[in-house]
Amino acid sequence: MTLGNLGWVAMTSKECPVPLGSISSAVPGQSEEYSSAQTDDIIEEVGPGDDVSIGSDLSNLVVPFPELAPVVFFCLKQTTCPRNWCILTMLLNPRPVNTWFERISIMVILLNCVTLGMYQPCENIDCTSDRCQILQAFDAFIYIFFALEMVVKMVALGIFGRRCYLGDTWNRLDFFIVMAGMVEYSLDLQNINLSAIRTVRVLRPLKAINRVPSMRILVNLLLDTLPMLGNVLLLCFFVFFIFGIIGVQLWAGLLRNRCYLEENFTLSSGMTLPAPYYQPEENDERPFICSLPSDNGIMSCNDVPARREGGRTCCLDKEDALHRQALGLSPEPMANGSGAGEAMGLCINWNQYYTRCHTGNSNPHKGAINFDNIVYAWIVIFQVITLEGWVEIMYYVMDAHSFYNFIYFILLIIIGSFFMINLCLVVIATQFSETKQREHQLMQEQRAQCLSSSTLASMAEPGDCYEEIFQLVCHVLRKAKRRSAALYYTLRGKPPPAGGGRGNRRGGGNVNGERHNLRHSRCEKSQFEIKIHPYFFYFFISISASLANHCPHQSKQVHGSQPLANSISLSVPQNPEDCPICALSLNEGVRAVGDSATGEEDEEDAVKETSKEGSPLKERKRTCFGHCKDIWNDIRRKLWGIVESKYFSRGIMIAILINTISMGIEHHNQPEELTNVLEICNIVFTSMFTLEMILKLTAFGFFEYLRNPYNIFDGIIVIISVCEIIGQADGGLSVLRTFRLLRVIKLVRFMPALRRQLVVLMKTMDNVATFCMLLMLFIFIFSILGMHIFGCKFSLKTEAGDTVPDRKNFDSLLWAIVTVFQILTQEDWNMVLYNGMASTSPCAALYFVALMTFGNYVLFNLLVAILVEGFQAEGDANRSYSDDDRSSCNFEENDKQKDSLHLSGTISESLCFRIQKMLEAYRPDWCESREDWSIFLFSPQNKFRLMCQSIIAHKLFDYVVLAFIFSNCITVALERPKILQGSLERVFLTISNYIFTAIFVGEMTLKVVSMGLYMGEQAYLRSSWNVLDGFLVFVSLVDIVVSMAGGAKILGVLRVLRLLRTLRPLRVISRAPGLKLVVETLITSLKPIGNIVLICCAFFIIFGILGVQLFKGKFFYCFGPDVKNITNKSDCLQANYKWVHHKYNFDNLGQALMSLFVLASKDGWVNIMYHGLDAVGVDQQPVTNNNPWMLLYFISFLLIVSFFVLNMFVGVVVENFHKCRQHQEVEEAKRREEKRQRRMEKKRRKAHKLPYYSSYGHMRLMIHTLCTNHYLDLIITFIICINVITMSLEHYNQPHSLDLALKYCNYFFTSTFVLESILKLIAFGVRRFFKDRWNQLDLAIVLLSVMGITLEEIEISAALPINPTIIRIMRVLRIARVLKLLKMATGMRALLDTVVQALPQVGNLGLLFMLLFFIYAALGVELFGELVCNEDYPCEGMSRHATFENFGMAFLTLFQVSTGDNWNGIMKDTLRECPPDHGTDVDYACNPSLQFISPMYFVSFVLTAQFVLINVVVAVLMKHLDDSNKEAQEEAEMDAEIELELAQGTLCCMGTPGCGGAGMEKGLVAAGSGTAVGKERGGARGEKGEGRMRHTAATSHQGPYNSRNSSRTLYSPAQVSVCICVCVCM
Repeated sequence: MTLGNLGWVAMTSKECPVPLGSISSAVPGQSEEYSSAQTDDIIEEVGPGDDVSIGSDLSNLVVPFPELAPVVFFCLKQTTCPRNWCILTMLLNPRPVNTWFERISIMVILLNCVTLGMYQPCENIDCTSDRCQILQAFDAFIYIFFALEMVVKMVALGIFGRRCYLGDTWNRLDFFIVMAGMVEYSLDLQNINLSAIRTVRVLRPLKAINRVPSMRILVNLLLDTLPMLGNVLLLCFFVFFIFGIIGVQLWAGLLRNRCYLEENFTLSSGMTLPAPYYQPEENDERPFICSLPSDNGIMSCNDVPARREGGRTCCLDKEDALHRQALGLSPEPMANGSGAGEAMGLCINWNQYYTRCHTGNSNPHKGAINFDNIVYAWIVIFQVITLEGWVEIMYYVMDAHSFYNFIYFILLIIIGSFFMINLCLVVIATQFSETKQREHQLMQEQRAQCLSSSTLASMAEPGDCYEEIFQLVCHVLRKAKRRSAALYYTLRGKPPPAGGGRGNRRGGGNVNGERHNLRHSRCEKSQFEIKIHPYFFYFFISISASLANHCPHQSKQVHGSQPLANSISLSVPQNPEDCPICALSLNEGVRAVGDSATGEEDEEDAVKETSKEGSPLKERKRTCFGHCKDIWNDIRRKLWGIVESKYFSRGIMIAILINTISMGIEHHNQPEELTNVLEICNIVFTSMFTLEMILKLTAFGFFEYLRNPYNIFDGIIVIISVCEIIGQADGGLSVLRTFRLLRVIKLVRFMPALRRQLVVLMKTMDNVATFCMLLMLFIFIFSILGMHIFGCKFSLKTEAGDTVPDRKNFDSLLWAIVTVFQILTQEDWNMVLYNGMASTSPCAALYFVALMTFGNYVLFNLLVAILVEGFQAEGDANRSYSDDDRSSCNFEENDKQKDSLHLSGTISESLCFRIQKMLEAYRPDWCESREDWSIFLFSPQNKFRLMCQSIIAHKLFDYVVLAFIFSNCITVALERPKILQGSLERVFLTISNYIFTAIFVGEMTLKVVSMGLYMGEQAYLRSSWNVLDGFLVFVSLVDIVVSMAGGAKILGVLRVLRLLRTLRPLRVISRAPGLKLVVETLITSLKPIGNIVLICCAFFIIFGILGVQLFKGKFFYCFGPDVKNITNKSDCLQANYKWVHHKYNFDNLGQALMSLFVLASKDGWVNIMYHGLDAVGVDQQPVTNNNPWMLLYFISFLLIVSFFVLNMFVGVVVENFHKCRQHQEVEEAKRREEKRQRRMEKKRRKAHKLPYYSSYGHMRLMIHTLCTNHYLDLIITFIICINVITMSLEHYNQPHSLDLALKYCNYFFTSTFVLESILKLIAFGVRRFFKDRWNQLDLAIVLLSVMGITLEEIEISAALPINPTIIRIMRVLRIARVLKLLKMATGMRALLDTVVQALPQVGNLGLLFMLLFFIYAALGVELFGELVCNEDYPCEGMSRHATFENFGMAFLTLFQVSTGDNWNGIMKDTLRECPPDHGTDVDYACNPSLQFISPMYFVSFVLTAQFVLINVVVAVLMKHLDDSNKEAQEEAEMDAEIELELAQGTLCCMGTPGCGGAGMEKGLVAAGSGTAVGKERGGARGEKGEGRMRHTAATSHQGPYNSRNSSRTLYSPAQVSVCICVCVCM
């Protein structure tokens, strides 16, 4: 950043003042001081393009601080006392970021954070406690400090103006906070308590952003994305309006429907009246919503279940009760308290009398969920888009209105969640990479401008952090050693050895030196010795000589094999502050030379110096000592060979694996022997790793060992393990056991591909750390705000009737932070929303929407953007030399070789090859003679084989097979377990299965006969897709054979074969090219995705083993009616209650991994966390929030794995998608160029044609001018906006007056649109009118509106009977008017274009989704079709709507699972444990194998659907956003080019005598109407074009056409266009 006349370059790496212009000042001391003390504030104020000169050059000489305003407040000059002091306060220290003023400011902000966090909403209501008084005093002090800081800055900088205090955004934020505080304190004095103003102090921590530069950069980057995000937001509004209005029109008031008692229902006195309407629960949270007779919803009042008491259904009715009352008994036997009546079910079934469906007063979930008006509809839509709790809302609407309402919700999710939310991510990621590149270039330029004083190779990127620290420590140690040696000799009074104790160190066969040469012999050839031309030899020698003369750091020469003249290596000190000559004497050319040598040489030097003995020894001692030393060196050399060998590292790797397994075996209730064995194992492995460490230390020496960061990691683990074993003997230190788990990470050393991914992770760590700071600040601010708004207001009633605070609350800072974090993970956030809206007001929804929008869709997408950018940068670096990767992506080549499923590795191929070679010896002769025969039976000329080939080659063959596959899919979908054995349906399905199997066997036979089975290049089994087909055919055949042989005996085998039958739809893939491409892309990305999965597995195993150690046996609880006084298992069993465990627990590693997967998917993690917090001990009853420290385990897992590692999936998939698209780039570029040329030609022709309106009469020309006018579009847009607002005003129970007003508004709008359409028809003519898509839309809207009004009028006058649903649909279709807005919103249209362009590829993805869903739905019906949910077997996730009973319901249930809404509840239901007597229980339909199959089924589905396929959508959208940006750029260039051509053509034309008066006169006719060339497409571009045209017309006079003495007059665009026309005509 160049600061105007100051002329100082602000460096990123280090301050490097390079004066670009002399600056003199009246007060020289101050100016010097200031020159190196530019604070952030001033750098902010003076932008790159600002002109800093104030007044004249004279003022520059007088003013001490030229870039500050000379006078502020009309009287304070820069030298006046208070202002001078303020300026010095701000700029006192030479290092700007760390001035004492800034430091104090940061300290106060931190103090403010602490005081804000100490606020306790439940206690500090009227602030009478001492604690509260102290906090208030602190608050006042902090406010005074901020106010003073503001005043000081205002006095120093001035208030208004570009470089003054309010010119900076951050300062404006500070100003707002101070002003709000002022209002708050003044209101407090008036005793007016306005809590809204008090909450503004929550924003004070935002001041910290400006004080941390990296955080400020990140925030500025987010602000950069705002224009693009604005378009996404507009699109969101668009979707919200459309779906909101539809929702209100269709379902206003419907969710209030309840089942009331019959109208004439009466009871005699003495009998308690039941509730007025049916309530399934006490609190009416989840009501029973019925469908009115006019609607056709799923539920009616006849579906109300019978009343149950004590687990039995009640069977008495009202008459029985009256009869009992007449006999003088109590109405219900149960009322006596006798258990007999309860056991028999002798109670009155009141529920049978709730038969009247009627609209009531309350909505579900405390009134939060409804479509009564547009605002509530928006809250519902937002909740649906966040994918949390949307299923419940959909079921309510389906119950009340119609089953087919699911279409609305699925459309909303696909448009809102899968597209819009991912567009947010795509926009942020694209912008992030652009900004990052820009910043990087800026940094490079600044480095190039300024001669860096840090290293000679300043252009190179700094090494990794550890390397730098290591070198620094070596340097410090070396310095200390030199100085201590010098001190020793000085004290002894002896002169130091020659060469300053440095030269002689090169001599002597030091083992370190030799080993270093051994180790780096390969590197030395490439890095240390730079081969140069002999001509440059003397140049280098002279430099080294000058260095030797002028500075103590002498040049060093590496011992190499090359002669000196050809290879010279320069080495320079690591810390050139000691030696300024080094820094200045080498220019940029030499920098690169010194780069690689520097570090290595110096480190080597450090190793040598520190390991070498210091004092010289006498000669006779040396012989004995030297002998011992040689032996020692020999031993070390041999050890070094052992340690470096591959067998040693493999042994260690195997040891780590076995150790991991031994740690994973641990489980709840394990036998004593196993515990002892594991303890012994631990001691053995610890001693093994200790031995490894000792060997390495001996072989490498201390410094060489420390150089590798992996060794330090190993060393720390070994030391901790040893401490743990020693501590265990004393009976303590069990915490250290957990550190053993880090051994798993040691495996990474042995996997290069994994290491690469981890390197990417480490490279993004700086950005991620900044992001984490920003996230913490964000969470903190929202937590404090939540405490102020909702503190102490969330409560719920327990079963016993007590009121306790809800677990998701804002009553203290800790729980507020946990609740905010939970909302950010989107888990159960809707429950918090309902509580918030019920306990405060419906406006509370704004808090949650803001938190979700900024936190989830902006901040977390920024994290993903950071990771994607990291992978892309790394991918770009690797791409230059990764030909093997590219070839694996090159599908076309692979298709030529073989169909590209490369599932077999090279090892298996070589194995096959060997076996083939072995078998060749035993091959009979006829095999060789018939090598090209198909299955050794059909020769190439065989008629049957030729016929088969002609059938296969026929173009219809594939289509026929596809048709059969689709028909087979339909029969597979019809399968369900509950079809009776002899029924018609079962017979039909069995016969159809035989038929399809026969057809597919026939197809396979045809292919095998025509192509051969295995021998030959084109053989059937050579293509992996054919192998898949063949396998499925084989399975079908076996299935038929087994079922015919008597299925009852081998039912298990039959079931497995039936399951495999569901895979048949996979055959579609190989026959649909687009689908095949997507699948192949996914298969090629399996390797990198596999690496991420491995990293995930490592983390999962570490956290899993840790979870087992923390929670094994603690996830049990007592299940019974009253468990208040129960503390442990024995109490529970004594009370005859059940002692059960939670479905998700940590009793062994398998269970722990499943629980962690549920945690990682962020669905249902909160309940698992609560169980963890409540756990007390083995066989102990849980206690609420027993151990809050366990939050660390769960939240750290979520942050590391869910947010960080799993988001790497996005990075990998996007990067791989780009890589695989690369080979198509060339063709695409060619296609784009052709397209561009065509469009150019078209535009040119259009521009040179006579305009179509040239023959119009005067009246029609006026109408045409009006229709093409930009202002007409603006007026229409304004009218549509008002129309949308009027449509949004409709609500449930609206007054009649509003009805009338809206009706007349609709008449007005409809007439406006009719008028507009008629005018356009007249102006453009029918053919031209219908050419434009927008006009077609306009006409459709007009027709719909007119039709709607007509139908309404007919209904009112009751002339014809009309179904009210039709009228409702016509009203809904009015929404189409909103689409007209797209015509004006160009930015939004560009985004939509991106989505539309991406649709073909997303369509292929959609097909793949459908295929995946199809297979899993069919599998689900087979596996879980018989599961029941009823009162005896309650379900958590499955319900009457979400089941696997038939294919359609299974499909819808899987859609719910793929959106991640309560999928863990559904999995829980399928994990049912079979009761001991399940053999007799027919209803239960339990299958013990589901315990293992179910997790595999759901985990694989969730992984595929949620993590992989959705990320491909992101990749596709990113690609297309890039493309559409390129296209927009090309479009603009094209327009400019054509306009330039037109302008030049015009001038040329005006210069020729042939084009004269008549043409110009004609031109004036059109001049009045303004230019209309190319205006049919809408006004906006026309306006821009006009301006640009004037500009080009004006500038082109100075071009080459001046030589023709052309006229210098400027012509209006209209004259220009008409002149072209006339010239063309002539």
